[in-house]
Amino acid sequence: MKARAIETYLRSLNGGWVNFADTVDTWKAGDPDADVAGIAVGWMSYTWALERAAALGCNLFITHEPTFYHHLDNDPEILAWPESKSKLARIEALGLTVLRCHDLWDQYPGLGIADAWGQKLGLGEPIGGHGYFRVYAGGGRTAMQLARNMAARVQDLGQPGVHLIGAPERPVERIVTGTGAATPYHEMLVGYQADLVVCTDDGLGYWRDAAHAIDNDHTILVFHHHVSEEYGMELLARHLAEAFPAIPVNYIQQQCMYQLVVAV
Repeated sequence: MKARAIETYLRSLNGGWVNFADTVDTWKAGDPDADVAGIAVGWMSYTWALERAAALGCNLFITHEPTFYHHLDNDPEILAWPESKSKLARIEALGLTVLRCHDLWDQYPGLGIADAWGQKLGLGEPIGGHGYFRVYAGGGRTAMQLARNMAARVQDLGQPGVHLIGAPERPVERIVTGTGAATPYHEMLVGYQADLVVCTDDGLGYWRDAAHAIDNDHTILVFHHHVSEEYGMELLARHLAEAFPAIPVNYIQQQCMYQLVVAV
């Protein structure tokens, strides 16, 4: 099977939320007409992840985030960096083809990034939301209780804790989540009448959003961008393994980008 056939299958899953004439879900490197020996799926196409994929016998790498340090992966200045040229040369030497699956999987129902995040956090079935956002019942638990429960759910991904901003003892009836960079705090707060807004570090402005929450006794939990999307990519790998049982599919698990270093 050609790599292009995998792309065709993924595009067939689109329920209307992706405009494929204007999307980042494109080929990033390699040959789309290569015969697929194995598929690797990872949140980020780090060089180490690409090398791991090749070592596992995979020649198609499906990434959620950019390969060359730019959302569209087409910035001439960035592509001219020695580091970008070196990475492309390494991809070619490994015989890999790289395809991005971002816009499609962000909003794919049930298994995609938005729904998978709520599952990872143990929030139950959503009671509302659309697009990148989901609403869950808080059950009257305090923001602090919910923060502790959610923090425990992401420890396996290397995030040592969660940022809690605002009113920790506030009873929570409505939780709204977003993922990745799509966590516009005020829009989520007002649009979904939320008591607790779950954001990410790439989607929150601390100087603006956190200040608003503190001044007005609202509450925000902030997770790392990667942590909010990792489980969704694991579910993509499982989905592809079921869709293409004759092709080995490997999930390249990744961890929170940073380490929390404390004084001793």
